[in-house]
Amino acid sequence: MSEENTNSGPHPSNKTSLEQAAMQDEHMQDVHAQLMREKEEPQEGFSPVPIFLMFLFAALCFWGGVYLVHYSGGFRWDAYDPHFNPNADKPAPVEIPLFERGQKVFSQQCAVCHQATGAGVPGVYPPIAGSEWVTGHPQVLSRILINGLSGPIEVKGNTYNGAMPAFGPNGMNLSNKDLAGVITFIRQEWGNEASDVTEKMVEDYKALYAGRSTTWSAAELKEGLGPIPEPEVEEVVEEDDEFAAEGEQAEEAHAEPAAH
Repeated sequence: MSEENTNSGPHPSNKTSLEQAAMQDEHMQDVHAQLMREKEEPQEGFSPVPIFLMFLFAALCFWGGVYLVHYSGGFRWDAYDPHFNPNADKPAPVEIPLFERGQKVFSQQCAVCHQATGAGVPGVYPPIAGSEWVTGHPQVLSRILINGLSGPIEVKGNTYNGAMPAFGPNGMNLSNKDLAGVITFIRQEWGNEASDVTEKMVEDYKALYAGRSTTWSAAELKEGLGPIPEPEVEEVVEEDDEFAAEGEQAEEAHAEPAAH
């Protein structure tokens, strides 16, 4: 019985011999060699941080700094409101008058052709100083600036045949305020005496010519002109005669007891 039990179970020496035989097998050695090539050998210490994580961390730090600058309220002790705006008490920016705005636009966009003096270039670019096309109906000059002008045109006795680019939506696409400014400047500079062209007028003119994709000709500029808008005048509230009379009676009533 004892011999059968002893032979039936695995013997430690048999295991060792089997493992040694397996290690000597060439196929098994090839499998181990392949596993060693695919896996990196373990090393001590820390692995380097991926470069993209470093850039991500730097971007988060930058965003956090910008956020604190804009929304920290200057790190004031009383700025506890999350919607606190440190710039709320700053005065509103001063609005530049239309004439000054138009002067800047003219120097950047128009002075090359029409010159800083408004005299233009003889035979090439017409003058705008003292020109009836400029000082006449404000809609005429607005049409030229918004949609452009092409073909022959007579200015101060001389004929010019060139092309004026559009500064409206189909051209330079200047804002209504810039267009109103440069039109006002041209109508009031170099001795020209004409009314202002407001931002609201330019907006209305743009709406009228929204469907036009071509430039104007000289013959078309004065066709179908609308009424000239009246200049805006500040309303002055005058006292009614009844209220004035009541005020005088009240003053007399207070004055009589004092006389007694």
